[in-house]
Amino acid sequence: MDKKYWKKTGKIGAIVTIIYEVGTILSRVFSGISAGEFHERYNLPILLRIHHMFWGIFFFIIGLTIARRLPKYSPWIAGIGIGLFLSDVIHHFIVLPLWIGNIGWHWP
Repeated sequence: MDKKYWKKTGKIGAIVTIIYEVGTILSRVFSGISAGEFHERYNLPILLRIHHMFWGIFFFIIGLTIARRLPKYSPWIAGIGIGLFLSDVIHHFIVLPLWIGNIGWHWP
């Protein structure tokens, strides 16, 4: 994995971060409910209730693992992982403290 790989992966990660975070904020604004209230209302399976930070770590590891076998797809999968991870970190440690006054962390 060279500089070009990491540059592409980083760009994909940045784009995914922005798209996912904007989507998260807009869904919260337009629905008027918190993530916890959403989960209670729709009773989602546990795998959909896990913070997307953890899915990001999973996709990042998979992306790096397949880099040699599938170099065309690896930066996309790793970049999506980076984007999901960063979106959750930004949401919980920057957006929510400014918006509601706490990090809003709940498990799951």
